[in-house]
Order: sequence, then structure tokens, then C-alpha cells
Amino acid sequence: MGIVIKQSIGAAIYSYIGVGLGVVSTLILYPHYLSAEQLGLTMGVMLPLASILSNFSMLGTGNTAFYFASHFKNDTTHQPRFLQYLLRMMVVGLITISIAYIVFKPFFVKHYSQHSPLFIQYYWWILPLTIFVTCYNFLEALVRSQMDIVFTNFTREVLLRILTICCLLLFILNVFSFHSFVVGFVLVWAILFLVLLIYSYKKSWFAWSNSTEINSIAQKKEVLFYGLINVLSGAAWALASNIDSLMIAKYVGLADTGIFRLAVFICTVVQVPQRSMTQILLSLLSEHWKKNEMQKINELYKKSSLQLIIAGSFLVMLIIINIDSFLKLLPPEYAAAKWVVILLCIARLIDMATSINGEIIQTSKYYRFNFYLILALLVFTIAANYFLIPGNGIIGAAIAGMLTVVFFNIIKYLFVWYKLKFQPFTFKSVVALLLALLAGISAYYIPSFQNPFVTIFCKSSVATIVFVISLTTLKISPEINEIIFKSISFIRKK
Repeated sequence: MGIVIKQSIGAAIYSYIGVGLGVVSTLILYPHYLSAEQLGLTMGVMLPLASILSNFSMLGTGNTAFYFASHFKNDTTHQPRFLQYLLRMMVVGLITISIAYIVFKPFFVKHYSQHSPLFIQYYWWILPLTIFVTCYNFLEALVRSQMDIVFTNFTREVLLRILTICCLLLFILNVFSFHSFVVGFVLVWAILFLVLLIYSYKKSWFAWSNSTEINSIAQKKEVLFYGLINVLSGAAWALASNIDSLMIAKYVGLADTGIFRLAVFICTVVQVPQRSMTQILLSLLSEHWKKNEMQKINELYKKSSLQLIIAGSFLVMLIIINIDSFLKLLPPEYAAAKWVVILLCIARLIDMATSINGEIIQTSKYYRFNFYLILALLVFTIAANYFLIPGNGIIGAAIAGMLTVVFFNIIKYLFVWYKLKFQPFTFKSVVALLLALLAGISAYYIPSFQNPFVTIFCKSSVATIVFVISLTTLKISPEINEIIFKSISFIRKK
């Protein structure tokens, strides 16, 4: 777990810097200077729809790069051919999806004109956004296949938010109109791609070849089949992850979509450790499967689960005890986000507790199961949102999201347990959850102050002290204890 911890910490640092910048943009600037409808357009429709289209355009090349990374790693003859092959697949996918997006405009006009006319007004700007997001995602996947997740996290979590905040500040200062802000919002992704391209070039990681012959790396049939499975599963996953925002915009309106997306952002804080850890674990799992190192996979499964339960339960606890104070910092219309945040945070914690079960399946010979499961997930998600959103609005979307996560993770957990006899939970997992509950209860009885920042500081401080002391005393996780003690030693030296 050494390389995992090192890379995860480096990536997590940038992720939390990004969260800090996100707090500035999403909790301070966006809700106070953009209307909920404008927020819903950019963060609730444009970006989610571009993400869905990008997943179709990628044609599974991202996961294919991870899966076959161990086949061509450090192979100067075959690696360029493989990368050129992936690039051509992505270009074909991008052209196909772009044509489909143009053809299907009447469909979107019919379904979104009534409740979300602003979306139709900016319909064509989603196409260049999709192109830039796809190019960035493609290159990001190739960089991460080299087990370098730190710089990609910097671009996605930090640079992205800095550039977006700059565009927003220009809008606030009346240098930009809202239209100019939307254009800048799109072009930011072009800048991210160029930065990552320059970084990769300087690292000399990728050389290109005119040949697309890859039989010497792996059977072309296997690569094509794996790519096909992953384009379908990746696109289905993107749809399942973003369909709630699009359905809220369709049935309720962009203003509620903006409130919902803000709630989703608050909950993303919980999954920062998971994203950082799984990014590096994908490559390690691929290596362990290739060498048939089952014990190491099982060890990664258990250790990552415990560490994610500790981190996730702590963060969920902090958010729940402070949610009322958070929402006091926002315009009154965002008060409706409270139960959305609570329900989605619980869903995020469940997902973290089951750890890397999806990644284990994805990198194994059972990767086809992931495809069927994600299709089932997509059907379940659409059905749940269809029945719950029209009558319950954003609360219905949150309930649908939580039910989907529970359904999805129970099946993955049982599949890994049945096929591999692996399961991630131990007695320490339960203890970690109880410690977070204890810390939350200890902070709950602290009275609220007139100033929300003072309330947040006091409750968070007490909860953190109780949690850290109990966690280190009981020695639940040696890795977490080491990080805590090193952090304390570093602070003392300063």
C-alpha cells in the first residue's frame, strides 16, 4: 500500500485544495452572483450532459488503457501502436456522437423548452464543451495508466476551479456578460487539455506510431471486445450518475437543478479520499490480476475499505452536524438542499464502505458482469427518478440516488464475495463507524452561535478532537495513525 498511500495523499492534497476553491465558487460566488437557473444551466445541465456524451465518445478507451497498461508498459515498440489505436477509436467516437447530437436537437427542444428554455438557448455550446472534455478525459486516462494521478488531480481539481473562478469574477465585475461567462466556462476545458498535453510531452511518456497493429500486445479481438463493453458500461454509468440533474431540469426546472447540484457538490467532499485512492489502485489491481496475486488483491480490498470508512464516516459526520450552518451562508432558496445533502452523504458513505469492489470486477476476467450490472443500474436509476422526481422534486431525486447506490453496491459486494471469497469488512469497520457517531453526538450538544462560521468551527473542532483521539487510542488503522502522527510532528516543528 506504500505507493497507494503516497500517490493518494498527493492527489488528495490537490483534491482538498480543489474542494476549498469549490467552496469559494459553489458556496459563495455561484449562489450569490448567479441565479439558481444560471447555476442549473452550467453545473446542472451543460457539464453533466457533456460528461454523458464524452463517455460515449471515448468508446471505452480510458478503461482499456488501464486494463492493458501492464501489457505495454515500458515497451517502446508496442506502446506507440496501442496509443495510436486508442486515439483513433476516440476520434471516431467523437465524430459519431457530434453528428448524433446535431440530429437529436428536436428531441431536446421538445422535452426542455417548457421548464428549461435557457438550456435550449445555449444548446449548441454543449457540443464544443463535449469535444474539450473528451480530449481531456482521454489524455487523463493515458497519464493515469502510467500511475501518475497527482498532476491530473491538480488540473481537474485545482486548475479547473481557478480558471472557472476567474471567469466568474469577470462576470461579477461586469467585464463578462453571462453569455461570455458560458463561453469561458467551455474554453476552460480546452486549456486543461493543452496543459495536460504539454505535461505528457515533457515527460516523454507517449510516442505515436502510424501503425495500429496491436496483435503483439494482445489479441485485437480481446481489445475490441473490452473496449465495446466499456463504452457501453461507461456511458451507462455516466447516464446513471447524471440523469437526475437532467430529469429535474425536464420535470421541474433549471432553478431546482441548480439547488440540487449545489447539494451534490457539498457531498463530493466525502468522496475525495475514494477518488484519490481508486485512481492509483486501478493500475495496481491490473498488475496483481496479471500475476494472479489474489492475496494482495484481498489485502487491498480490506485495507482500502477500512481507510475509506474512517475517512468517509468522519467527513459525513462533519457535514451533517454543520449542514444548518452551511445553508445559512446561502440565499434562502437553497434551504431546500438540507435533506438532499443528508441523503446523498449517506449514499456516498455506503459506496465508500464497499470500497473497490467495482474496480476489482472491472480489472478481472469478470469485467463483463460490470456491463450487465451497470445496464441494470441505469434502468433502475431512470425508473426511480421517473417515479420520484415529478411529485417530490429534488428530494425525490436524492431518495432515488440513495436507493440506487444501495442496490448497486449490494450486488457488487455479493458478486465479489461469491466469485472470489473476498469481503472487505472487519470488526474494525464497525468500530470506525461508532467512533464517528460518538464524535458527532459529542458536537451535537454544542449550542449554535449567531455567526455560522463560529458554530461550524466549534462543532467541527470538538468532533475532530474526539474522533482523532479515540481513533489513535484504539489503533484502528496503523496507516491512518501514521499519517496523523506525522501531521502532528510536522505542525510542532513549524
